[in-house]
Amino acid sequence: DPPYADAINYHELSEFFLAWDKKMLLDIFPDWYADSKRALAVKGTGEDFNQSMIEIYKNLADHMPDDGLQVVMFTHQSVSVWADLTLILWAAGLKVTAAWTIATETESSGLKDGNYVKGTVLLVLRKQLSDATAFLDELYPEIEFEVKRQIDSMRELDEGDEPNFSDTDYILAAYAAALRVLTSYKRIEDIDIQRELSKKGQKGYVSPVENVIEEAVRIAYDYLIPTGFDSFTWKNLSSEERFYIKGLEMEKKGLNQLSAYQEIARGFGVKEYKELLQSAKANHARLKTPKEFGMKNIGTNDRFSNSILRHVFAAIYLSVKEENTQNGKNWLRNELPNYWSQRSTIISILEFIATFQYSDNMQHWYEESRYAKLLAELIRHDGI
Repeated sequence: DPPYADAINYHELSEFFLAWDKKMLLDIFPDWYADSKRALAVKGTGEDFNQSMIEIYKNLADHMPDDGLQVVMFTHQSVSVWADLTLILWAAGLKVTAAWTIATETESSGLKDGNYVKGTVLLVLRKQLSDATAFLDELYPEIEFEVKRQIDSMRELDEGDEPNFSDTDYILAAYAAALRVLTSYKRIEDIDIQRELSKKGQKGYVSPVENVIEEAVRIAYDYLIPTGFDSFTWKNLSSEERFYIKGLEMEKKGLNQLSAYQEIARGFGVKEYKELLQSAKANHARLKTPKEFGMKNIGTNDRFSNSILRHVFAAIYLSVKEENTQNGKNWLRNELPNYWSQRSTIISILEFIATFQYSDNMQHWYEESRYAKLLAELIRHDGI
């Protein structure tokens, strides 16, 4: 369970307990030492941190048999830190052969508040004994296959009524899938490990390893299609629309961590999303409803305001306000470009929202979801 850049200072954790236990330990175990070894602690960020970690993992690798393994617990939501881990393991002569995401935090503990990661990835490491090489552009099909395989294997373990995994867990799995592919090769011709390690921390520099992991995240989000959408409809929605729909899907599952919204925004490449949130509290974040949007900013220059989803929200708002779905339908007909060719997408969105009516976590959507169901039927039969 290694230190995560500057996030965990194990020497400080040791000193917290040693304040009480030091005298007792020395009395009971006089041959032991009772010190945090602060001077030897691996801490900080940058090249010194990475080189220290490489030295440690290489030492572990040198003292394990060729058929031995190590298991690493890793929890982080930063692509940059995952890229560092890739380079560290690579330089130490290790490769990732398996990865599993497990739940390590529970809602019922009551011990934590704020943004914190709830899952941990277990990485199985073995010695890199092959001489396999590849070019970076050759890896993307393999990464896509591995990301989908990892997600499918997790879905097989999931229980429909009480799922074990959230989207955040699947994205952590995508990180791990990228590591598995990258470290399976002894050399990748486009990447000089030592040069990349020396450049870490340089302002504005993005390593090719980070780009690969970002691509793995994008693949995962494209693959995790919400129920009710076919792949064609999903892929033709804008990034902002997919961000919003995935966010609503999370809310429906009772996931309200701001960090989760930040993660999916990054996954879809959406930079401006804070205006879409009704609440940005750490563990009580949620998106706006159509009533909370009203008719504000519709049709302005930003991508979300011009999207099909935003027009659908306006139609729902007008239907609720006037208590008449005909008003919502007429608004879509008159204001949404290419209304007739977009009807199937509109219906998919409305039917997705209609499912909120029966969700305990979406009571704030109750009225809008009822009208969404009625509006979907009205549009389905429009022109017949």
